[in-house]
Amino acid sequence: MRVWRIAACAALLIAAAVAAVSAHMAVSKTMPEADAALLISPSAIQVWFTQAPDPAVSRLALNGAAGEIALGELDIRSDKSLHAAVPSTLASGSYTVRWRAAGDDGHTQRGEFSFTVRAAN
Repeated sequence: MRVWRIAACAALLIAAAVAAVSAHMAVSKTMPEADAALLISPSAIQVWFTQAPDPAVSRLALNGAAGEIALGELDIRSDKSLHAAVPSTLASGSYTVRWRAAGDDGHTQRGEFSFTVRAAN
């Protein structure tokens, strides 16, 4: 009987750990898509998540060969996404989007994705 209780407690602890890990938010899609090769400069950057991002910690940043590129105001949308306009035309080259957000569990998540612009507008 005691072995059964220990096994049941262990199973509950494992299930709780799996539930806690799966509670973290994740990226569901991006615009531009990760590793995209664009023929024109994007007009905006948008990252969708599996949970609504917390406005207090959410950020988007765009970097190119010359450093950080100023984005428009960050908009946290009802479709669980972060959106920011790209106010200037990006030159040909490689770009990296870095994002930061937190979901329902309050844990801050960070990530990045890259894309290239093959020709300026």
